[in-house]
Amino acid sequence: MSQPTVIVEAGFGATMLTDLFGWTDISAYFRDGTISRGRTSVDGRFETGTATVTLDNRDGRFTPSNTSSPYYPDVQIGIPMRIRATWDSVTYPLFYGTVRAWPPSTPPGNIDSTVTVPLVDGFYTLQLEDLAQVSYDVETTDERITSVLTTIGWPLGLVDLDAGIATVQATDFAQPETGGEQPALQHLLDVAESEIGVLFMAPSGEVTFRNRIASSGASPVATFDGSDDYTHIDLAYNDDYLWNVVRVEREDGAQVEIDASGAAPRRVLTRDVMPMGTDAEALSVAKWLTIIFGEQRLRVTGLRFKPMRDTSLMSQILAIELRDLVTVQHAPPGGDSLDQDCAVEFITHEIAPQDWTTTLQLAPLSSLETADFFILDTSVLDGTDLLA
Repeated sequence: MSQPTVIVEAGFGATMLTDLFGWTDISAYFRDGTISRGRTSVDGRFETGTATVTLDNRDGRFTPSNTSSPYYPDVQIGIPMRIRATWDSVTYPLFYGTVRAWPPSTPPGNIDSTVTVPLVDGFYTLQLEDLAQVSYDVETTDERITSVLTTIGWPLGLVDLDAGIATVQATDFAQPETGGEQPALQHLLDVAESEIGVLFMAPSGEVTFRNRIASSGASPVATFDGSDDYTHIDLAYNDDYLWNVVRVEREDGAQVEIDASGAAPRRVLTRDVMPMGTDAEALSVAKWLTIIFGEQRLRVTGLRFKPMRDTSLMSQILAIELRDLVTVQHAPPGGDSLDQDCAVEFITHEIAPQDWTTTLQLAPLSSLETADFFILDTSVLDGTDLLA
């Protein structure tokens, strides 16, 4: 049974904010690893991605204090590390982050020695950067994200932003002594959420923004029917993501509430103090959320794969990215088959010798999210277009 070639590289001497640096290939010492990226709640925000890499350390090269290491003195906390995989002559990015520790492990007998390195993606760095004493003018969402990244010195080559649809208001963060500390990540997530967009870190290291119509007219990147692909499917029919009242409060502006049903019990979804540019935008966001979360239905929530058994399946799994659209088909005994378009919300890879397990957490998309939208000044409007 063949397995993808795992490539692990370290940016000794660099940090996540270093613009250009060289990579050192340490793949020969890789033993196993895990990768987790995404969000665990479809109504929540994307979280800091994590990974672990277990490395052979029998010659002490990954011991920070070892002056005989070929990497000394650069085996440091905070250096970049990336994980990729090559399959069928194609190389796929899987994770890009920084090292949080170099914990050595030597079992009794001193025969073996490893170091299991914990990694965090760029969200961790963005959370550490403070915007206190910084101010911004009125901007579109993508412009504000660019402005913040420029403020903290984020490498411009590690940015992938959709055009923003909404505007965000001017912001003036107070002096530190007046309680004005503001992590860059917090503001970036607020900005993305203010137009129901999403912000996450790509596996190749880019800060990635997808606007609220990113799935408009999208085609599935893969279709999984259970015949020879996924080994397990998770389904749900509950009220976890069901709200009939949406309340949106704009910073320094109005609070908007939409009751979609007028029925009891009232299940309220709240978005507090968003930096939206206008009250009209707050109303637009409330309407979108009402449609997305106002429908009861059976939901596909997860799939598990053992992709090493099929070449084409492995290629699909390695290429899948957060917020990609996939079609899931399921035919249980007794009928009531399911055919659902879903967005990928969370990706986990567990990599061991001659074993690879990938788990996807999914969320079905509403007809609103996949509809074809028209954005003013970008295309020709006809009678069938929806305004974003």
